Amino acid sequence: VFAIVQLLLTFGLFNVIVAIFVENVLAAAKTNDQLVKKHRLRDQTYLGNKMVELLMVFWDLYREEENCEVPQRTSGKMSLEELVERAAPMQVSVTVFNKLCRNSKVRDIFRDLDVAEEDQTNLFEALDVDGSGTIDIEELFEGIAKLRGDARRSD
Repeated sequence: VFAIVQLLLTFGLFNVIVAIFVENVLAAAKTNDQLVKKHRLRDQTYLGNKMVELLMVFWDLYREEENCEVPQRTSGKMSLEELVERAAPMQVSVTVFNKLCRNSKVRDIFRDLDVAEEDQTNLFEALDVDGSGTIDIEELFEGIAKLRGDARRSD
């Protein structure tokens, strides 16, 4: 009888030790994920690169959707300044925006920028701050920057 009690107590003690260990490992992993996410949200270079990538995708898809014939440079890729200059007058309607958002590249960029899935469903309304029914690149960039990450108290 004593040996059985001793055996049960030993297994119980080791079970408690393993549970504490697993709990600490999960807490450390969660803290690490939060630190990585916080660092990525603060990384302005990352944001800038993703915004340029988003603008390039939007510009290419917008040109295709609106059948815009814009003369391409003979040297291949256009510079960032030229891209911004050409895309500045771009006014994206809700129907074109919804088609753009169905593109896998755009969804991947939104995911990389931590724009929540539930925010993506009514994204056009959130980005169209002036209520004009269209969004320009300034509204797009400012809105995406505000929608990144988890909701904060100031939101």
